Amino acid sequence: MSNTSEADVQNALTAKLDRTPLSRVESIAAQYFCIAGRASVLSSERDETFLIETADGMRAVLKIANTAERADILTFQTDALRHLERKPIELPLPKAIPASNGHFLLKLSLGSDLRFVRMLTFLDGVQLHKVPKSAGQMHALGVNLARLGQGLADFRAAPPVQQLLWDICNATALRPLIGHVAPSRRAPVLSALDAFDRLAPAMSRLPRQVIHNDFNPHNILVSSDDPTEITGVIDFGDLVEAPLVNDLAVALSYQAGGENGMENMLAMLRAYHSIRPLSQAELAALPCLLRTRLAMTVLIPEWRAGLYPENRDYILRNHPSALAGLNRLADHSDEALAALFQQTTGDLS
Repeated sequence: MSNTSEADVQNALTAKLDRTPLSRVESIAAQYFCIAGRASVLSSERDETFLIETADGMRAVLKIANTAERADILTFQTDALRHLERKPIELPLPKAIPASNGHFLLKLSLGSDLRFVRMLTFLDGVQLHKVPKSAGQMHALGVNLARLGQGLADFRAAPPVQQLLWDICNATALRPLIGHVAPSRRAPVLSALDAFDRLAPAMSRLPRQVIHNDFNPHNILVSSDDPTEITGVIDFGDLVEAPLVNDLAVALSYQAGGENGMENMLAMLRAYHSIRPLSQAELAALPCLLRTRLAMTVLIPEWRAGLYPENRDYILRNHPSALAGLNRLADHSDEALAALFQQTTGDLS
């Protein structure tokens, strides 16, 4: 995404949505997927997402993509879910539900536009951000993120060429948006982007594969009876091919700003490393990648909240924690953090 203008960056997340009436959603579910039920709206960043509940208690998720979404990207995400379905992963994941014609992706006329429609199984549980944190929970997150990465390790579908804003590898392209960040918050964001620019050449030497890329507390479900039991990971909309350690950086970034943030990050890191050991190069890169993701979670939402003030609360849901995490890490150099991460994993060679 080098030499990307602000207009180019905006294309990825600024498509306007015409809201689909619930009656139309219900007719789509019944006509094309043979699932007759009542529709209700679920929160979503880019698409329209609906819960379909049938009279006998079955629940499914219908997603109507915005007009900027491409068939190859949505197919890539669906193929990844179908790949994972064949893996012996204990972590529950959504499954793609085929339409009555056998296709997993439909293109339907909605209002004045043609839009892609797909359906997924519903996973029960409480979103992680709604429950208290604990060391046991951090352990479960680290273990299951590593297992998810292992499940995707041999997913060989060719990644579609795209300009995904939430891909850490594309952080440099976000510089044109810095003017949307409040002046009092620009310095730590720019500092993180500067550090990433220095790291970028070394990233080509890190192990790469397809990663989930959005292991955040809104996309992780836990049991209402036991918040340490993960009952599902949802939203594969940011799936991308990238250095595997980026997936861990994303996950850690959502713990950095909370109470006991450093302890929680280290517990998750330790658990992840016990399943999928990190190399010295990955541990050395992790602090910068973590800081970069935090900066992105400040910058992108501030830009988007200005574009969509009516959806401001949802867009900024992770912003305060990201800003707190960025400020907390400002007291530690990347070298000091890397040494701490190496000590935590026992990699002192």
